[in-house]
Amino acid sequence: MYFKGTSIRLKKRCKISAQNLIKKADYSGSLRLLFEDRSTLRRTRVASSSGTLRLLFDCASGGSRSVREALPKPSRRSAKPVSNMSRRSLEAEPKGSRRGEEVSPSSDFCLTNFAPASAFHAIGIEFSSGSHRATPIKTRCRPDENPIKCKNSAGIAQKMVEDFQQVGDARLTYGVESERSVLRFFKSICKVLVFRANTLLGLIGPVVQRALKCLLFVADYKRAYRMVLSCLFLCLVSMFSLSAQTPRKDSGADVLSSLVALKPGDKIPDAVWDQPLELNYFNGKKKTIKFADLKGKLILLDFWSTGCPSCIEGIPDMELIQQRFKNKVQVVMVNSKRNKDTPERIKKRFKKYKEDFNYTPVLPTILNDTLFTSLFPHNTLPTIGIINPEGEFVLNSYASSITEDIIQDFLKTGVSSRFIEKSEIKNTARINTQPLVDTTGLLFCSVMAGYRENYLGVYPAVSYSKGSSLFQVGNYFLNTCYQLAFPDAFKGVQSSLFVFDDQINKEFINLIYDFKTTKGQFWYQLYLRDSITQELAFDYFRNALIQRFNVAIERKNGVVAAYALSLDVSRPLWKTKGGMYMNSVDKGNESLIMQNMPLNGVIGFIRSVLDKPVIFEGKSAERIDLRLPGNFLDLSIKEKIAALEQHGIRLTPTQYNGEYPYFYTVSTKHTK
Repeated sequence: MYFKGTSIRLKKRCKISAQNLIKKADYSGSLRLLFEDRSTLRRTRVASSSGTLRLLFDCASGGSRSVREALPKPSRRSAKPVSNMSRRSLEAEPKGSRRGEEVSPSSDFCLTNFAPASAFHAIGIEFSSGSHRATPIKTRCRPDENPIKCKNSAGIAQKMVEDFQQVGDARLTYGVESERSVLRFFKSICKVLVFRANTLLGLIGPVVQRALKCLLFVADYKRAYRMVLSCLFLCLVSMFSLSAQTPRKDSGADVLSSLVALKPGDKIPDAVWDQPLELNYFNGKKKTIKFADLKGKLILLDFWSTGCPSCIEGIPDMELIQQRFKNKVQVVMVNSKRNKDTPERIKKRFKKYKEDFNYTPVLPTILNDTLFTSLFPHNTLPTIGIINPEGEFVLNSYASSITEDIIQDFLKTGVSSRFIEKSEIKNTARINTQPLVDTTGLLFCSVMAGYRENYLGVYPAVSYSKGSSLFQVGNYFLNTCYQLAFPDAFKGVQSSLFVFDDQINKEFINLIYDFKTTKGQFWYQLYLRDSITQELAFDYFRNALIQRFNVAIERKNGVVAAYALSLDVSRPLWKTKGGMYMNSVDKGNESLIMQNMPLNGVIGFIRSVLDKPVIFEGKSAERIDLRLPGNFLDLSIKEKIAALEQHGIRLTPTQYNGEYPYFYTVSTKHTK
């Protein structure tokens, strides 16, 4: 009776303990029987009536492994036999850190010591009772199964309960809970000690670092002393350098620092005349002069940069000016520092011109300039700054107004009215240009005006704002204006085939062929407090041209009188010798020069000085060199034809049968 009751109580006790273990394992996600530790699971000791049974578990997985992850993979290797430890006393038990214990590499948990009185089921391995040899079998669960209720695995704690029931006389000598409490308490103490130690080190660390720095500084006082002396020496050197660079009152440098932009009519300050100038030549030579050496001449400062093609293409024209007025004019090219043109960049740029045109400029240039750029402000290139022989700033002008005739007139009279003044350009981006006429309060306006100073050309397009329409054609040559207004009349036709009505005056014809001066440029503005189409805007533009000049255009097809141009191959005086492109044919020039110019350009010039269209049926890919006398423009038609023939260019009267643009006056429209 005693044994029976004892057995029943033992069974209940084992069941309760096992169920608690199951719950603990289920809640934590892994079988952490004692406490969460990343290294191993400690031993669970079970005693029986026949001796002490010790189940020794070892865990190789981390604390984050779940129960399913902790289940072992099947092992094909048989477990090694272990000794019977049932009758060994507790004092003789090995410690958990004993090196003799081996862990099966094929599983996360293994049974290391057991009693052979019954069958024990450990995780991943099943050991059969009655044999000292343990046979491993497959006990893994599927991923979707609970490892406690899995068919293939009876569960760790559940199997242990069944085995305890078979043993019957097993007793718990040391409770799991009591050992866990002791270990938890020990772990808490360790954590507190670690925290206190870290806090103490955190407080002591900065103090120790400062102390070490002080010790190092004291130990190395000699080097520190040398550093102090070095700093004092450098300060003294800097003071002497600044004092040496500080300009004296009589040096003029203080005057330069206070210079402001000059206005037309202002005298050039004496401090500027006293400045040395380093003139750089494009052949590599240099020359230093005083700016005062140029006083008494008409000084032309040609502001340029390598990023401005028209600047470089205009250099030959400025060289012609220098050759024509050798002792009266001095042309100096000026490259501003803000252009960021290095000597290497300039050399590379003109190397290309040397290879393509066998051209090297002969004019000198100032590099990295800040002085003249500040005195004569400008925001577009090319710009010509003009200083008269009296040492006064005349104005900034356009390169197109620097002609031989205008310079000759200025040297005689001193009047600068023929120079076109160029101030700061107001629409450098060419968009959102201010209207020519203020549109405040207007419902409609259509205005045709002449050249608009200090504005770049504006491409014709309608812009819309707040229900209103604005259309502008800005600073376009008259020839281009008519081609925009009458596109069908000019389509596919060269300008050399223009035909003018007899009643059209010579002034209008000169404006049509003027592609250089501002006299041939015009500005048109259309404003409407409503939305209009681009087509309607061009209709208004067309009507404005007709009203301003009383000339319209239509495309005609028929026979008209013309000149047939041919090139004398036996006397190829016209054939180019290369060099930079040049088109210096302004009235009043000593010579009219066209150099390395396309044949179509030469034919267009000839048409502008004759009375009939010019046709050419040969190859138009030829390039021409042509130098005509300065009075060529004043010659009669017959004399002009003769002068051209001397250069191998023949003009023979003929009839042209085909399409051509026909200019006619509005009051006398002809149909031929």
